[in-house]
Amino acid sequence: MKKKIWKVTAATGLCVALAIGCAAFGAAEGGWRQPPAMQAASGVGEAMHRWMSGQQQSFGCPQMMPGRQMPQMQNQPSGERPEMPENQQSAQMMPGQQMPQMQNQPSGERPEMPENQQNAQMMPGQQMPQMQNQPSGERPEMPENQQNAQMMPGNQQMPQMQNQPSGERPEMPENQQNAQVMPDNQQIMDPQNQAIQSSADSASEIVEGITENSAMSLAPDYENATVYNVSESASVKITEPGTYIVTGTAAEGSVTVKKGTTGVVLVLKDLDLTSSSGAPLSVNKESQVQLVISGSVKLTDNEDPADETSTDSAVADAFDGAAIKAKANSIVYIAGDGKLTLAGNAKNGIKAGDDSSLVINANVAITAANDGINGNYDVAILGGTVTVSAGDDGIHADHILTIGKDGAGPNLTVSESVEAIEGTVVNIGGGKIVLSATDDGVNAANGDGVYEGVLDYSVNVLGGDVTITAGSDGFDSNGNVNLVSGSATIRSASGGGDAGIDYDGALYISDSFVLNNASGVAGAENMGAMPGNMGGAPGDMGAMPGNMGGMNFRPTGR
Repeated sequence: MKKKIWKVTAATGLCVALAIGCAAFGAAEGGWRQPPAMQAASGVGEAMHRWMSGQQQSFGCPQMMPGRQMPQMQNQPSGERPEMPENQQSAQMMPGQQMPQMQNQPSGERPEMPENQQNAQMMPGQQMPQMQNQPSGERPEMPENQQNAQMMPGNQQMPQMQNQPSGERPEMPENQQNAQVMPDNQQIMDPQNQAIQSSADSASEIVEGITENSAMSLAPDYENATVYNVSESASVKITEPGTYIVTGTAAEGSVTVKKGTTGVVLVLKDLDLTSSSGAPLSVNKESQVQLVISGSVKLTDNEDPADETSTDSAVADAFDGAAIKAKANSIVYIAGDGKLTLAGNAKNGIKAGDDSSLVINANVAITAANDGINGNYDVAILGGTVTVSAGDDGIHADHILTIGKDGAGPNLTVSESVEAIEGTVVNIGGGKIVLSATDDGVNAANGDGVYEGVLDYSVNVLGGDVTITAGSDGFDSNGNVNLVSGSATIRSASGGGDAGIDYDGALYISDSFVLNNASGVAGAENMGAMPGNMGGAPGDMGAMPGNMGGMNFRPTGR
């Protein structure tokens, strides 16, 4: 009997508590109009009646669906949310998802997360951080047991965000500081300045090419110059050292410097010269010539391209295939304040032979069916404004190609090409370089392989501002890439072996080099293509939060 009295007392107390709670709720919400005393009495009587009738399971909190419970809804004003009773704070709303405590929650503020809800599962593998007293617009403080919360499949974790200043990246927790971004423990750098980290600690040996040639030291002697007008004498031949001024217009004509003639300063002044039987301007073997461009100068090669492969050996041997032809062991320096326009309709704009030295410091515009400039040895463009539109390479050197020096250089634009600039070694030392190519923007390679084993393939940026738009690789080196000083912006293909930077040796990027690389890296040890300052991390890490962005690691090969 004593045991029976205890049960009645407990049930009665529970009914009284529920009745008082319901009365308070109704009074607060304006949903009931009975006086509180009547509400309490009515609630107690009804509870006792139900207990005596065996209906004690209800108590105003019926179970609506398996795994889901309904808060008390009696006389709930329309449009208002019900107060969540205490025993419902852990009600399961969806599989793996729970409702935070909502009592007396100010309008527009986030609810306080009850202690037993700090580990509530919001999505598979994702948890809600503690939000108590969270200032509007600030990131929530991550509770200690949430610092390793899994955000997405792929074993990726959220960095600690406590008191994180706006606009700054979160501190990377210790277990993420060694996150693998590229093989060999390379990590993403700040994408505002440098998208990737070097695979080498220092630059590989950089071999410089032409810094000057002997023709650069020649000086015009205008007082004692010899003048030729091609309108009167279409064929001009230079056989002695000295200064020569060539001017006029000829639909069929040529200027030729005899083999072995050195010390020649050839001033081209307001000249328009076309030839269909050879190059309009030829510098024969072992000659030394300084070309001074004055006024408007145009040289056009209208040879028949079929002559190059003619079965008639005399016709084939006479084919120059260039607007300017500098033959083997010649030294040519192009300078002046005029503008030189070259049309290589048969093949090249400028062709320089074996062991030749070609240096340009002038304003030159080139259109060519094949290469804009093709040198079998060294080519250097040190200054001026140079534009090239070519059917194949924009500028090619078998040995060393140099663009600018000591931070100064040309305004060079290759507007159309297959590969924009190419050499066994490519050194960019200064200037503003804008390259467009359907294949590689800058290529350290040599199709003939003539200097393979003599020089290490390398692309070296030692200064200047380079912008590349390429259908394949931006920088492509069969050896090393050294980005020492200056900046580069690369837009190129990615995937399938193509990338913004593609190298077979080592990659060095100095801390001061500014690299905006939207197309990733394909390195030597099957490193694959990885987006540059697009941000993010590869492989199993999934997608990083905050400002890091997302990365797709795409293993590629050469």
